[in-house]
Amino acid sequence: MADEGTGAGLSFSVPERNHLNYSIMGREPLVDGFKTKGREFLLRMLDDMPVAVMTVEPESLLIDYVNNMSVALIRRIEHLLPIRADELIGTSIDVFHRSPAYQRHLLSDPRNLPHSARIRLGTEVLDLKVSAINDREGRYIAPMLTWALVTKEVEAEKRIGYLAHHDALTGLPNRLVFRRALEERLATPDACFGLLYVDLDGFKLVNDTRGHQVGDALLRQVADRLRTLCDDPAVTLTRLGGDEFAILSPHDAERPVGLHADRIAAALGRPFDLEHGHRIQIGASVGIALVPEHGVDPEILLARADMALYKAKEDGKGIARQFSRHLEFRAQERTRLEESLYAALQARQDLFVFYQPIIDLYSGCVTAREALVRWYHPERGWVLPAEFVSVAEQCGLIDPLGEFVLDRACRCAMQWEDGAHVAVNISAIQLGRETLVPAVAAALAASGLPAERLDIEVTETALLGDEQGGIQDLLALRKMGVCISLDDFGTGYSSLAHLRAFPFDKIKIDGSFVRDALARPECAAVVRAIADLGQRLGVRTVAEGVETEDQLALVRREGCAEVQGYLHGCPMPVGEDIERVRRCDPELVVR
Repeated sequence: MADEGTGAGLSFSVPERNHLNYSIMGREPLVDGFKTKGREFLLRMLDDMPVAVMTVEPESLLIDYVNNMSVALIRRIEHLLPIRADELIGTSIDVFHRSPAYQRHLLSDPRNLPHSARIRLGTEVLDLKVSAINDREGRYIAPMLTWALVTKEVEAEKRIGYLAHHDALTGLPNRLVFRRALEERLATPDACFGLLYVDLDGFKLVNDTRGHQVGDALLRQVADRLRTLCDDPAVTLTRLGGDEFAILSPHDAERPVGLHADRIAAALGRPFDLEHGHRIQIGASVGIALVPEHGVDPEILLARADMALYKAKEDGKGIARQFSRHLEFRAQERTRLEESLYAALQARQDLFVFYQPIIDLYSGCVTAREALVRWYHPERGWVLPAEFVSVAEQCGLIDPLGEFVLDRACRCAMQWEDGAHVAVNISAIQLGRETLVPAVAAALAASGLPAERLDIEVTETALLGDEQGGIQDLLALRKMGVCISLDDFGTGYSSLAHLRAFPFDKIKIDGSFVRDALARPECAAVVRAIADLGQRLGVRTVAEGVETEDQLALVRREGCAEVQGYLHGCPMPVGEDIERVRRCDPELVVR
């Protein structure tokens, strides 16, 4: 063996307790073989390293060196080994392995090195790395082992792995697991199963009104009910996120997936009893896509299950619906409508603002005009506002659409000689996003319209999504001088609570009460009660949907201050828009 220290000098030890004093592979005794200062320094450095190191005699595989860290770590797991830390030198390496024959084969041949492994000893895990020690000429001398106790690290890795594949709140497998399971099932020959897309009805309202802690507790109970309903090895249940769940379920004559979906909708429609006396009623809508009938591509299946879910929501919620080609046609039509609306907003063409007068019941004067957006599609003609406003809300176009209406309405109102207010409806999506107030300020600045001549109309349901954020927006507008009206009053959730939360300037009674007031005394009573409430609060009340003289007489008798409806005028374009509308639709009567 060479006199000077090289890589060969890693198979020995200076301290008496950590070495075996005998010849190895024809080498001189270990202690006698390292007299030079360089070797002694190297050994001291190795012995004090914070890494556990040991070397093994290559023929007998007896441990012939351990450093201080090895001794310290062995003491921590002595209860799992047949030897004590002080007895390591001269002990066979076999004590660390359940399969000594495999280990001996590995260490006896340098061609197997380097090698890494993890060994479990009882409750502990050892991370082991074996490398070859060669002399200065590159000849193999012995194996060297470095190792560490990695039990906590392994537990952390398992936890990380679990969290990577499971939802932390409910413990259900997550979207990643769902996608993998879907692809594996689709790869199976003659695959036949159903994809159920489950979305909770009313969960957002619970979250917003009861708080996230209650919402989280509710989601955990939903997951528990779903586990009970999906307690079958052939069923894969996952939480995709939020209040959405996905299920892969067998589908055959004995186990029709539609029946499974109906059971899920029914089970999630029953009340949930939470802690602290919370009893909550929500529901669930389920969309179904079948394999292979509705496709064998993951993206197509997901899209079609989503279309079916949308249909379930549209049909009243709390039910299951299966995909059909008609739904796909409707979805494609909706996509085309989104594209056309985007193009119309970009070009500012075929979009109009019509105005409907609001009349003071006692003077007969126009006090305000409500701005109502209209869209003439080149191929479809006039698109219903309820249809394209909904599209705008869902595809992210509601802000530019709202800005268009605000800008047009404010500019138009500046031309009115009677000084009437202009009323603009605000979508629920626009509230609480920090975009509404700047948009209103920009429209007022660009038009020069005084803020007090702009009425912003907001529905009760619009305040439910983010009531606090919505109220903050309304307060900021009120501070600017803008008037705030509560639209469709009486149809929303907790109407009186909204009147208490914000001092509205005007209350608009929903037209459904006015239309039915003559035939149904309870509707007339509602109109009377709201008008009386307005007088007591010092807030003006507007009766919407007045179409006949009899309805006009009733709302006057009940004490309403203003009226709006076809009796006094239907929504119509003004100014240069009159000619533009005639060019789009010559048959439309514009008076």
